[in-house]
Amino acid sequence: METRSVDPADIGRSFDIRTRSFGVAPASSRPGWEERARAAVDEGRSVGVYDDRLLVGRAVIWPFRQWWGGRPLPMAGIAGVVVSPEYRGRGVGTALMQGILERSRELGYPLSVLYPATVPVYRRLGWEVAGSQYRVTIDTRLLRELRGGPRTVREAGPCDAGSMLEIMRREYAESRANGPKDDDEAELRQRLAEESVFAYICDDGYVVYGWEGEDLAVYQLQAGDADAARALWSVVGSGSSIAKRVYAYLAPDDPVHWLLPDVVAPSVQQNRWMLRCCDVEAAVEGRGYATGTSVDVALEISDPQLPGNGFTGRLQVSDGRGRLVPGIGRGPVTRIGPNGFAALYAGASVSMLVAGGVVSGGDQESYALLDSAFSGRPAYLLEYF
Repeated sequence: METRSVDPADIGRSFDIRTRSFGVAPASSRPGWEERARAAVDEGRSVGVYDDRLLVGRAVIWPFRQWWGGRPLPMAGIAGVVVSPEYRGRGVGTALMQGILERSRELGYPLSVLYPATVPVYRRLGWEVAGSQYRVTIDTRLLRELRGGPRTVREAGPCDAGSMLEIMRREYAESRANGPKDDDEAELRQRLAEESVFAYICDDGYVVYGWEGEDLAVYQLQAGDADAARALWSVVGSGSSIAKRVYAYLAPDDPVHWLLPDVVAPSVQQNRWMLRCCDVEAAVEGRGYATGTSVDVALEISDPQLPGNGFTGRLQVSDGRGRLVPGIGRGPVTRIGPNGFAALYAGASVSMLVAGGVVSGGDQESYALLDSAFSGRPAYLLEYF
């Protein structure tokens, strides 16, 4: 078998394997799916496994940006991973993901993220669980009782997409967000034009939501201060005479947890996602770090799947910036593979990673330094892709 770019002539075959893997899609969705698939093929973002000339597996890279430490980095969003049923259990999935990993690095993505249908195959190739998409349930009555605030809120439409992105990016930068995907203005305009999507904006925040059956779903709410948050949440809460619940996609540390007088969510639904660093040097340099943090520690990063992604030297962090500098120098060396580095990058405690067997060497002082470099807000995504 051979792993290579998907042939344009195999877009129809790709859709057939997708149907056999995920179920029958509405016929009306096929033209849009094929248009996106063709763009991915043309841009080299679609990788397939071939048995002679027969396509038997396929995956796609979506070109995203993801925020880490309050700074956005290019991120390869991996989706549409499918293997023809008669070829499963024969190593096609592993070959496919090795190919998509190499292609992600070739295309210049420091990071890669995916939502796993099954964890083992991705974990073997260096992806590691790093964060979740969180959906909380809120009693609509609690939102209504916020009773707005002094901010003027108005209905928003496609022409407000640029202003909404400015608010979002400012909030992600100031809060040093970890994990959320940066929105594309053209896609946001298109979404705001949909009849089923409602949006409101004020001078320091916005909300995008819609109906989910007899309840409401908040897809995104950004607010720069408590007054803006109260005003926007109360707009959603104004539907309390009809909707008894609001399902909200939020960061786990969203301010709404402190604004409301009662528990926001008796239960929280989590959809876990996995992270992998395809270019550790670019990932370290592109990330944000807390101002005032000073780190200089010896580090050895191994990467069996991407030998060119290994590193031996020192991690240095100062003035909110990080870099990997060749040359071990003095001090004990902390050794880490791709799984451990992905978890560390997302904020996992080094001591816990040592206990989990994905970090070795070093000492307590170097562990504390690494923790101080990468600790921060919990990693999250607002959407599934």
